Amino acid sequence: MTDVDTSQTRRIYDELRRDIITGVFREGEKLPESRVATMLGCSRLPVREALALLEFDGIVSARPRRSAVVRRWDRTAVEELFDVRIGLEPLGARLAAARIRQGQDSTPLRAALCGAREATAAGDRLRIAESNAELHGAIVELSGNSLLTQLMRTILARMAWLFYLTADRDTDVQRDEHAHLIEAICSGDERLAEYAMLSHTEAGRAPTLALVTALRHAGPEV
Repeated sequence: MTDVDTSQTRRIYDELRRDIITGVFREGEKLPESRVATMLGCSRLPVREALALLEFDGIVSARPRRSAVVRRWDRTAVEELFDVRIGLEPLGARLAAARIRQGQDSTPLRAALCGAREATAAGDRLRIAESNAELHGAIVELSGNSLLTQLMRTILARMAWLFYLTADRDTDVQRDEHAHLIEAICSGDERLAEYAMLSHTEAGRAPTLALVTALRHAGPEV
């Protein structure tokens, strides 16, 4: 692809990702290439490429010669995401702490924490969700493990989406947990960092499931 094509695909991807997360496109809704292209005033090719990226993110599903469909959240989807996070993120936190102990700069983590705090203070629901996902991504990226980082990137969009849907969780508690988590990692204590991430992630499972269940009962779609 040319730079122009890449830029257009990215713009379409960003718009569709935002609209899926915020509920403009509902769970289970079909996204025909022709309809999306008309809506965004572009050709079908960059739409097709953007939808492929969204499928990689796990927020749409697509089959050959069929429209992409916005995925649905249910108990199984939430449990699966948390199970994968439990496998990836504590390891990422431990490796990040080890690198900081060896002299790696912790500035990216503190900047990500600052961004999450600013979003919370502003009360911007989408920005809160995105910045909190970015914070978790920054921790794993600091691990220095390229495979772990690649795996983490495949779930960041789903994390942001779920964070948005469950934004009614206590933001003050999450802010404090994030501050504690970053301090644990920046201390260079590998086990403390691993435990802090494990505790933080697992603590979110039950309230997230409760909120998603409540949303399911409130109507046929979130």
